[in-house]
Amino acid sequence: MLDWQNIDTVMLDMDGTLLDLHFDTYYWLHHLPQRYADIKGVSLTQAKDVIYPKLTAQKGTLNWYCLDYWQQEFDIDIVALKKEIDHKVQLLPGTEDFLNWLTTTNKRIFLVTNAHSGSLAVKQPHARLERWLHGIYLSHDYGYAKEEQGFWAALQEDIGYDAERSLMVDDNLQVLGAAQESGIGHLLAVSEPDSQRPAQHTGDFNSVAHLGLAIPATETSIW
Repeated sequence: MLDWQNIDTVMLDMDGTLLDLHFDTYYWLHHLPQRYADIKGVSLTQAKDVIYPKLTAQKGTLNWYCLDYWQQEFDIDIVALKKEIDHKVQLLPGTEDFLNWLTTTNKRIFLVTNAHSGSLAVKQPHARLERWLHGIYLSHDYGYAKEEQGFWAALQEDIGYDAERSLMVDDNLQVLGAAQESGIGHLLAVSEPDSQRPAQHTGDFNSVAHLGLAIPATETSIW
């Protein structure tokens, strides 16, 4: 499926690609509304009526991913509430096998994520992704979400990848579309980003249920 022989740089999303998106789904749709209701002294229904429309309005923007923004919007400690359920942070099936294999190649491996630094700080002690990476790049450091072309221009200037020989792996199809528009030559979607939800349709993008399935059947093809 992937032409590993013609890939020098591998850029990996975090949530829904390496880590189970269930943590985030559960947090934003269940834990935050319940804790907001507890803290603010309102009903769960009232809490959802406050939270859900605000989340929907920011989807696809940098604010959607920004914990500082949501802390201000909801007047609540978003990071502290994430830590309350950090036991739910899990690698997706196949992630560890894939990353272990990838480190045996001569490819550069980068985490390229929309996640806020506060979210990364909650998850890293459990996931320890730095074991496999040559660098971590956050969209917040550039002021653009991965859905925007400004992000890809800034990232390219930062790490100097050859777009045609680079791979971007993501569960977000908008991000993959933006990466494609920027010239990234190899794209891969993850079709089962949330272990508790059905697989998503990935359109025209090549896809795997999890990254363990992206390991070539024979490693001779990568050299």
